[in-house]
Amino acid sequence: MSGGLASARFAAVYDTLPTDIQHAIVEKQLIPLLDLVNKSKCRRVLATATKMQRRHAGIPVLNLKAKQREVNALLDELHRDAKRSFVKERSHRTELIEQTVESVTGWLNDIWSIVYEHNVDFMLAHRCLIFIVNVLDQIAHGRASCRCAFTSMYVPITLKRKSGRVVKSWELTGAQHIEEVLQFIWRDLFLSILASGNQRQIAKIPEMLDDIEDLMGWTTLERLLYGGKKCPHHVDDDDEDDLYGIETDSDIDEDEDAYSDEDSDLDLPVGNEDWIPKVARQATPLHAKHWSHRISSQMWQFRRLVQTQMTSVFKVTPSLRLYSALLANSADPAATEAELMAYLSQMATSCSEVFAAALDIYALENETDTISALLNSHAHLIRPRDMPVLQSAVTTMAMNPFHQLQALQVIEKELLDTARAVHAALLGPFAFLETAENRAEIEQIVKMRTAAAGRQDRVERWVDAVCTPGMNAPNPMALAAMVMGLPIVPALDGTEDADPLGYLDLDPNDPDMEDLREEFRPRLKQRFEGWSDTAVTVKGGSVILQKVYREITQQMPFLRATDVVEDMLGRLADKPSKQYLVDAIDALSAFVKVQRRKAAFDKKEQKRRAAAVQTENASAGSSTHPSAYAPPTVADEAASRPETPPPPLEPATFPHGPAHAAAPPAPAPLFTFYAGHVTIPQGAGGLAGGGGGDGPGPGPGPGLGGSNGAGPNAGFPGPFGGFGGAYGAYGDGFGGMDDVD
Repeated sequence: MSGGLASARFAAVYDTLPTDIQHAIVEKQLIPLLDLVNKSKCRRVLATATKMQRRHAGIPVLNLKAKQREVNALLDELHRDAKRSFVKERSHRTELIEQTVESVTGWLNDIWSIVYEHNVDFMLAHRCLIFIVNVLDQIAHGRASCRCAFTSMYVPITLKRKSGRVVKSWELTGAQHIEEVLQFIWRDLFLSILASGNQRQIAKIPEMLDDIEDLMGWTTLERLLYGGKKCPHHVDDDDEDDLYGIETDSDIDEDEDAYSDEDSDLDLPVGNEDWIPKVARQATPLHAKHWSHRISSQMWQFRRLVQTQMTSVFKVTPSLRLYSALLANSADPAATEAELMAYLSQMATSCSEVFAAALDIYALENETDTISALLNSHAHLIRPRDMPVLQSAVTTMAMNPFHQLQALQVIEKELLDTARAVHAALLGPFAFLETAENRAEIEQIVKMRTAAAGRQDRVERWVDAVCTPGMNAPNPMALAAMVMGLPIVPALDGTEDADPLGYLDLDPNDPDMEDLREEFRPRLKQRFEGWSDTAVTVKGGSVILQKVYREITQQMPFLRATDVVEDMLGRLADKPSKQYLVDAIDALSAFVKVQRRKAAFDKKEQKRRAAAVQTENASAGSSTHPSAYAPPTVADEAASRPETPPPPLEPATFPHGPAHAAAPPAPAPLFTFYAGHVTIPQGAGGLAGGGGGDGPGPGPGPGLGGSNGAGPNAGFPGPFGGFGGAYGAYGDGFGGMDDVD
């Protein structure tokens, strides 16, 4: 028991000692102890040492210092060649790059063999891989601006066992893709440490992962799990065929000693009756064909270590991509989401970068209440570059009816702020835009027809009047150079107004130059169009757009005149430094055109609806008002129309005498329909009808019929006049039908 405790204490102390001290203890303290133990134990120790010697015979040597001297000499020559290429017509840059890349790639097979086949020198191999990454980065971002030789060179790489069998091969176009091979080797390195390393080596894995993240970013950590390939949740449809790579003639380790030549049973003779040709297995993102079960079983632990390292990165610099990657790679997404949300809620308002990332993540998770609270309390942390994130968050917030009003307020504010920023930028080249005379003049120009005589002259005079004096004057330095007879440098040529900050366009995606781009290249057009598109997707956004349209045209009335805008843009078109302003004015002008058409259409539609409502109300009022029409009685008929003339007199005979004679029935009156004997359905005319002639219809409305109609029968107080009276209550359409003959 005491011996076991003593060995454990010694191992704990031994692991904390420097390498040189460890070697000294082994040589001076442990080796002499072999002479003091019994012969059986001594023979066992010697047999183990002999077996290790046989296993690691012919192990490659990683001489990092020698490789550094070799590669650094090539890099120095590359820098000298870049300087000489300014004077000489030819350059050896391509040859030097090829030699440097070939030098580091020829080293990769030795690194893989040491860590995977021999399971030794893990930290040294890690430093070698870090050195290769630094070399490639130095070549890619060297002194020369052209990277064609680096990005188009052909790089074949093959990893082989010491037996000569191919494990994996790559045929890369572009040296920047060598990182994929490095990540493949790194994955085998970490799995080998977990499978065969001691606790001290395993404890070094987080530190090694931190080195990789610091040098290559957290995305490399995620791709380590897939051996350098693109992650399945980040692969586009075009890249699906290249997801798992190409592996050729790979052996599958059957056990941990499979790489021993004398113990290997992988190479069975072809004549063996039990020999069955192996079918090539399809590799998966999380498993390689050459792994043994001992290596493959460590994948879950390695995945957990990578997840922990990525989570530590999220605690410092959260982002939506990192959040999505953590959820995609997590074995328990629900627990991971709760953990990440807890971290995010604590640091969401710490700085602008974290605030933008928090809005992006909350928008993804549809946390509308949280987004509303953050915008109410810390909206000042939003930067111009964060507008796409804010637009996404506002769109998400608008889906909640309780926060829809706040979303519309944010949209209106941002649209007006962008318009004011454009107006402020215009005051540089057009300093007299806001004078009373120029504003009054542009109002008069806008009221003129486009093809009106004299409009074009007034437009040109107005643009000349608002321009800043000396805007087209030559640069003083260019003028001095011209006087002295020196060639004019394009950057000093005032007529061209060449952009003195053209280096900002060399790499538009460089995050280090984002602050300068916001100052000298504000993306006003993208910002305004983005908020306009956001307003279209939000309920009630069209009303906000009309309100913003009225505000913009009141502040910048020249936007209503297309020819004025074109003339102003023509003054700025030859100035590259003002191209962002040209784009912004063009976007505002297009916005004003669209909204003006919508306003005209809405006004026309409103009038049409008002007329339809008025007609409907009139019809509804007629149906509810008591009708002025009453069916005529017999007395009324006698008074309103003449009796039908009797037939000619004929002698009559009375069988019973005159006393018993009865009056014959009167013949049916003519035009019974017009006389009122047929019941007329009560219409919706009401008081809107106009009475006709002598009929009984009161008809005080604006009917077409006059007092006696307008037809030739108007003077007859007969059934034709009664027609007007009968239909006088039927409104504009039937009032005064007497004039219809």
